[in-house]
Amino acid sequence: MDIGKALGFVFEDEEWVSKILLGALITLIPIFGGFALMGYAIALIRNVMAGEPRPLPVWDDLGRYFMDGLTFWVATLVYALPLLILICPVMMVWLLPALAGENENLMKILTGISGLVSVGLGCLALLYGILLALLTPVLQIRYAETGELGACLRFGDIFRFLFDNIGSIIIAQVLMWVAGVIIGSVVSGLAGALSIVPICGWILAAALGLLMLPVGVWLMAFSGHLYGQIGRQAGTAPLVV
Repeated sequence: MDIGKALGFVFEDEEWVSKILLGALITLIPIFGGFALMGYAIALIRNVMAGEPRPLPVWDDLGRYFMDGLTFWVATLVYALPLLILICPVMMVWLLPALAGENENLMKILTGISGLVSVGLGCLALLYGILLALLTPVLQIRYAETGELGACLRFGDIFRFLFDNIGSIIIAQVLMWVAGVIIGSVVSGLAGALSIVPICGWILAAALGLLMLPVGVWLMAFSGHLYGQIGRQAGTAPLVV
């Protein structure tokens, strides 16, 4: 995996400023912007898998990007259902102590049971959340390959791809997490320092907050390039559009 290339490929594109800023503006559009950015990431992954020298897509087909993002979200939602199933009982189980009424002993017993059940289900939810984080790039790669929701729902193929490329996927997700933490810490620190200065500092802190929009688009591009590399190394052939 070429981490350096993933970090710097955006700046090799002659139109990178307009593409990143336009992406940041589009994300401000409620609902539509989020799905369009997801679809843009799919297009980027597809370009990397195809070996395009300048894989950062042009914002020339918003309708397609929106539909690709929406379809990918539906696929992700299917895989997230077990997580929702685990979380709901954790919330409901704390209603048990209310059944004890004024019986303090029974209330203590039911409270203990609620605690044990919630901890157990919480641990399972955490483990599945980690699995879902590892499955997300696989779903993006598979959708970039086929452009079909059905390909994302072939569970055997999805999990086989995950376990065959588990090392690269973990590295990609850790790199994304580290990049997000570093950028978030730097921006938060600067914003906190600027906020101490009245008026001018507040204005600069607000401007710094707006800067996070294009930075977020860059992070998406960074992750997309890493995922595209994984797909290419796995021998995945992207959909030709």
